[in-house]
Amino acid sequence: MARPQQGVALVEALVALAVMAFGMLGLVGVQATLRQNADTARQRSESVRIAQEEVETWRAFALLNGPTGSISYNTLLSGSATPISGTNATYSVTRSVNAEAGYKVMTVDVDWSDRNAAAQKTRLSTAIAAVAPELAGTISVPPQASLARHPGSRAAGIPVQARDLGNGTSGFLPPQAGGGGVAWVFNNTTGVITVCHSLATSTDALTLANIDACGSNAGQLLSGFVRFAYNIAEPTAANAEFPTATALNLDVTIAITGTGYPVSPAFTCFDDAPTTAPTAQTAVRYYCVVFPNSDGKWSGTSMLIPYGLGAGSPWVVGNAAGTGIYRVCRYTTATIDNPPNPQHPYTYVDVNANDLMTNQNFLVIAGASACPSDVPADPSAGDFVNSNTRQQQPAPA
Repeated sequence: MARPQQGVALVEALVALAVMAFGMLGLVGVQATLRQNADTARQRSESVRIAQEEVETWRAFALLNGPTGSISYNTLLSGSATPISGTNATYSVTRSVNAEAGYKVMTVDVDWSDRNAAAQKTRLSTAIAAVAPELAGTISVPPQASLARHPGSRAAGIPVQARDLGNGTSGFLPPQAGGGGVAWVFNNTTGVITVCHSLATSTDALTLANIDACGSNAGQLLSGFVRFAYNIAEPTAANAEFPTATALNLDVTIAITGTGYPVSPAFTCFDDAPTTAPTAQTAVRYYCVVFPNSDGKWSGTSMLIPYGLGAGSPWVVGNAAGTGIYRVCRYTTATIDNPPNPQHPYTYVDVNANDLMTNQNFLVIAGASACPSDVPADPSAGDFVNSNTRQQQPAPA
């Protein structure tokens, strides 16, 4: 009779212990991996927070041009920040900045070493526009951009005070004695003008019912300001940016160049120049409508025609010193052949319906003075005002 086996053999026990040991080693490895991944995730989250803080610190700059050490647009440069000690790692922050026209591209790299001494990195990039914080609510778009981004969802050249007539057009009364007579109707999409008649006494009173006798020619708006610095012996670019002299009584007309200009209707200009003295008005707003040729383009120049205040004698455009003698400058490009600001040319050549001809401004100075000059506007350097001027009247020799 066979004797039954009892107990566990030594070999079997050793095998069982080996299997258990390998299993426990696997559990320990999984736990170590989980801890490593948890550490890395925590470190990466902290690095993203650090990078975001760096980005938002510079996006919230307070000045375009501030002193060294300040958080301002001009001091946004490539460099390194002080190392930051985190929960279980030390982070180094590096900032790379590339300046473009009107904005800077900033890249923030946050580097650290994990628990295995392996290099880790988080990178965030952003574009920061050279827009003064006090103007951050404005939207600057080219004329061909979406109408939804323009004031009133209308073409950019339409005066903001024009009244929407509800049929895809807007009505506007240019400044006129008595407040009425000529009314301009703008196409909200293209900005093209139709010249009409109205008995309304203000733009706010314009309706489809009181606008009639509209012409068939499609025109463009040419508008801007006439500003004055005739009380300064030699005006500078700073005086051109902030002229303080009061307005003279004047009118504006257009001298047309090119061929094919329609005989009727003729171009028409209106302004809000004072008609009696004294006046504290420091700028004159003018509005003109010009009519393109058959090819849809217009070429020409704009000139000032002076008149005296009230019953006074006309002031004189000239280039000599003396009472009532003035020189007319244009806010325009520094050179004719290489214009840095094509929207403000010295003369208009083949302007089409999509070109914006607003803010075409003049500066009136003393006849013996020289038109102030300046470098072109450079938004990337925080300079948004083109204060460069060139003599337009009398025509330079």
